[in-house]
Amino acid sequence: MIGEDVGGVASRGDRWLLFGLLALVVLASSLTPIRNYDYWWHLKTGDLILSRHEVPRADPYSFTAAGTPWVDHEWLCQVILYAGHTLLGPAGLVALKTALVLGLCLLMAAHAGREGHGPGGGAVLAAAALVGSSFRLDVRPELATIILVPLVIHLVLRARDTGGAIPLVLVPLLVAVGSNLHAGAVLAPALLLPGAVLTWIDGRRPLFLGAAGARGALDRSFAPRLLLAALSAALAACANPYGYRIYAVPFEVRHLLASLPSPNLEWARPDLSAFPLFWLATVAAVAVVVIVPRRIVPIATPALLLGAILAAAHLRNIGLFFVLLPYGLARPARAVALACARLWARHESPRPWGVRPGFVIAAVALFCAVPLLAVLPPSITWGLGVAPGNEPRVAVDFVESEGIGKRLYNDVRFGGYLIWRRFPRARVFIDGRNEIYPVLLREVFVSLNDSRAWQAFLARLDIDAAFLRYAPALERVVRPGADGRPGDMFERAFSVNHFPKDAWALVYWDDDAMIVVRRSQENAAVIARHEYRAIQPEDWRYLYAGVVTGHEALGPILGELRRKLSEDPGCARARSLLATFGRLAQGLNTPPDRAPAGG
Repeated sequence: MIGEDVGGVASRGDRWLLFGLLALVVLASSLTPIRNYDYWWHLKTGDLILSRHEVPRADPYSFTAAGTPWVDHEWLCQVILYAGHTLLGPAGLVALKTALVLGLCLLMAAHAGREGHGPGGGAVLAAAALVGSSFRLDVRPELATIILVPLVIHLVLRARDTGGAIPLVLVPLLVAVGSNLHAGAVLAPALLLPGAVLTWIDGRRPLFLGAAGARGALDRSFAPRLLLAALSAALAACANPYGYRIYAVPFEVRHLLASLPSPNLEWARPDLSAFPLFWLATVAAVAVVVIVPRRIVPIATPALLLGAILAAAHLRNIGLFFVLLPYGLARPARAVALACARLWARHESPRPWGVRPGFVIAAVALFCAVPLLAVLPPSITWGLGVAPGNEPRVAVDFVESEGIGKRLYNDVRFGGYLIWRRFPRARVFIDGRNEIYPVLLREVFVSLNDSRAWQAFLARLDIDAAFLRYAPALERVVRPGADGRPGDMFERAFSVNHFPKDAWALVYWDDDAMIVVRRSQENAAVIARHEYRAIQPEDWRYLYAGVVTGHEALGPILGELRRKLSEDPGCARARSLLATFGRLAQGLNTPPDRAPAGG
């Protein structure tokens, strides 16, 4: 098998080289900054729990859904995150995440070794799991499930192989803890139940071969013990402040999101072009199982296939599928590899002394894993701390210093950070807790397509300012024609369509966010000091066309861009826009080749 070479010192050197390459893959897949926007409200909730000595049961953070029942199934993880953030900082939490991933990787490689793989085979399986799951390896409660579920499978397989009772006893204890870290812990007993059934059938009518290709001496009593452990784990998942309601959480969220006009990306089905590695791995896993059905592990392989079904339904489960890959495929993959090796040996000419194909294949696969992370979608970035764009600190500083936004509309991506910075002084419009906002989300989607309904919606909520992101695409708008004639369709930015200049004033913008305030007597002073009248950084294409056609004056736009750079020299968006509009001032009346940074 891959990496199985004999020869004392050389073999030891091979192991160290492969381990070094695998460690590099661990770093590349997990040493990534904190990308999820919910990180901030998780921190605030941990702080809230420690200060109030109770787990919240109703929404404390928003003015749009205040008091709505809330099942905070991640409370223990939030306490840990807050303590880690306070003691270690975001960079320390990223380092801790990397250490946990390394520990999981070593468990995977050890399991592969027990299934007969050499160090190269174990390293390749672990590397495939890391590369595939990398985009889900973030500092968030989900990480608890990604670590816990394969650990449960690992313990069950150790109990099967050794006959010991302690690993099975640990399973319900881990699930009990995990159910307070992340609701995904309830998947552990669900994944064990098919394994208990297949193990029971195999004990009475042999279906599967052991690691060496012969029937293993499987104790018939293991299936009942595994079933008891699975049922105990299912009950242990209720050991949280909300009891059995934790089982309803995934279904409630899925039902809510399915009822909305716009899909939530994390709950969408993975597209082949965006997640090619997942579909390739799924096809490969199914093919291996079909080729050698008698070599599957009746506990781990069904868990892997169930993980594939869950991931095919919702891309948020892709990380779980990949971390189960080494457990579900180690034994059947080895059988396929040995069969291929025997077939190759029949046609292989004598190779030069010292050439070790297995080692070379493993080393090349591990060496290529890091570049694959950089080129395969979804994209990955490396670093410590918080990812760029996930901490709009300066924009919130502006809101706080100017005393605006008592009833602040905010994009969902900024809700968590606004909770972290402004609660309890101010509450948010919305944040990432989808289950809290079903009524609000439906009303938002209905109102967005009708400008009069949208403005009435904002007025009813008494919205006095808005904290906006740069939308990834322009919106199509139809302007009614005169005298009943067909209207014209054109594209404008979200901020312009829904916060028009005659009613709202742009008073701040940077690379991450824009802030507009309602034109009211209360906001008159801040508008007088800070308004941008000419430039609209999200709507720059429309302004550019207006300058080219003579409908917009270029001078005020350039003046406000220079003003922005004088106030914020590090603003990349302002620099790019100044260069773009500056070409017009030099008489280059051709459209720019590409959009400004972030635009």
